[in-house]
Amino acid sequence: MLDSLTPEFRKECLSVLRRICVRKALLPRSFEITVRYDQSKDALYSNGYADVWVGEHRGRKVAVKALKVYSTSDLEKEKFARVGYHR
Repeated sequence: MLDSLTPEFRKECLSVLRRICVRKALLPRSFEITVRYDQSKDALYSNGYADVWVGEHRGRKVAVKALKVYSTSDLEKEKFARVGYHR
């Protein structure tokens, strides 16, 4: 559907979607991708907020950033991955 829009209108729609996602702390399912990475190995980088791993998506090497999210009630950790193509 977005492919049929003018480039300017498409850019505006994506901008509005981004703002809604930030305000509501949501990520649309269409933004999710399947990435393979080996958590049994050490992360390339790690701190209190995230770990960075080498992964693979559609045969390409990618950087996988797994954010550490802490619940204020019981400090249970959950990780959410954000992927960027490694160039």
